[in-house]
Amino acid sequence: MFRRTLFALALLAPLPARAHAPRIGPRGGTLVDAGEYHVEVVVAGGALDVFVSDAQDRPLPATGFKGLAVVVFGGKPLRIPLTAVAPDRLSGGAGLVAGQPLKGVIQLTAPDGKPASAKLD
Repeated sequence: MFRRTLFALALLAPLPARAHAPRIGPRGGTLVDAGEYHVEVVVAGGALDVFVSDAQDRPLPATGFKGLAVVVFGGKPLRIPLTAVAPDRLSGGAGLVAGQPLKGVIQLTAPDGKPASAKLD
């Protein structure tokens, strides 16, 4: 009887929540969750570009968003301020090289002041 009860409790125990694994975005970058948003991170021309979309992957205008990328590149931590440079993207110059592994976090502040963050593994 004890074993059956223990087994039943184990089945009813909540499973840990798991975030979505990084995906490839429409621009070839890493697409990760950032709160209620999705962000695609692309390294091109030495800059770090961030494209923001809603939960259904519909692009959002970058106007009004602010951000900071804190990444490890070449074994060194970099803080990269992100500003809207085009209607669809935030960007920050950093001297990064495309194709290199990038780890860190993207911190966003939405136009309404709500914060969101995305982890890059």
